[in-house]
Amino acid sequence: MKDTYIPFYRTPVTSKQVAAVVKTLKSGWLTTGPACHELEDRIAGYLGVKYAIGVSSCTAGLHLSLLAAGVKPGDEVITTPFTFVASVEAILHCGATPIFADIDPDSFNLSPMHAKEKITDRTTAIMPVHIAGLPCDLNGFEALAWKHKLHLIHDAAHAIGAEYYGNKIGTTPAITSFSFYVTKNITTGEGGMVTTSNKRMADLVRVLSLHGMDRQAWKRYRKSGSWYYEVKELGYKYNLADLNASLGLAQFEEFDKMQKQRAASWYDRLFENVEEVTIPPRNDHSVHAWHLYIIRIDPKKLSITRDELIAELSKAGVGCSVHFIPIFLHPYYRKKYGLKSREFPDTKKLYERIITLPLYPGIRKWEVTEVVRRLKVILHSHRRK
Repeated sequence: MKDTYIPFYRTPVTSKQVAAVVKTLKSGWLTTGPACHELEDRIAGYLGVKYAIGVSSCTAGLHLSLLAAGVKPGDEVITTPFTFVASVEAILHCGATPIFADIDPDSFNLSPMHAKEKITDRTTAIMPVHIAGLPCDLNGFEALAWKHKLHLIHDAAHAIGAEYYGNKIGTTPAITSFSFYVTKNITTGEGGMVTTSNKRMADLVRVLSLHGMDRQAWKRYRKSGSWYYEVKELGYKYNLADLNASLGLAQFEEFDKMQKQRAASWYDRLFENVEEVTIPPRNDHSVHAWHLYIIRIDPKKLSITRDELIAELSKAGVGCSVHFIPIFLHPYYRKKYGLKSREFPDTKKLYERIITLPLYPGIRKWEVTEVVRRLKVILHSHRRK
């Protein structure tokens, strides 16, 4: 056990999930079809939202959501610099300009207060990201959007199953995009889902997701379908295939069980007396989806940097990562927008302290215990005197 490598992530695939994919393979219908639409119905019912549209990725979903909200070239969309680049790419694919506001250090999420400071007459939307599965300040953003007549586009890549004051993320009047990438709480291998209760937006997202064809075009190769179709809009190849959706459906059957297996509470207890470590944020009015378990180290108490600590963990056989490298540190965005770290002090400070530890359904208690034990050994050997 001492020398066992503990991976950052292990994909939980059960025999039932394998059987579901094989059944789809044998059906002969592999692209968008009945399995995709069943997954859409199941997700919509689970969330309590009117419409759900399967897409090829959360990035595609964000792009379509922005287009459905009417975001166009010349517009500005406010978002966080503390996110994966996909959030920003979706804005750029619309021809709009991303405007970055600093985070709330107590939640890691975009701060409504800082977002308010960035609103101009060109601002058309705000895109908050629910980092690690902890909901952002929805009340704050909804009030801001209502006052300034802005659209809210939720990047909920991490947040399937999360709740805010008793309401699941994805049920707000806005439009939301989820990720079903391989490391997410539900996976389709590659894929995502857009949810909204706005019929106009839902219809447009569905049409745009498949070459701009009318919403029944997917049936044209079925016995009940017609060869005739019409292109209503300039669209994209963003549809979710049945082969992927069948895995998602099987995972969804076990979703509640899988969520309980994301053993964040084990880490919490083991870190209780580790003064160099601060456990991830959470609050009383939210249900955390626990997509990621992000700790903060205290550099004042250590003679080792965060990067050096990660290298030591790797040598000790612990897979870990950093979520995320801020947008202003990536050469392309730094050069294109002239971004400076000093403009985002809370994001910069957080980035220099964070480490994401292994967390996934089925992680064993001994593995969590061993991750913390190995980390504590390293911390103790580098504790400032």
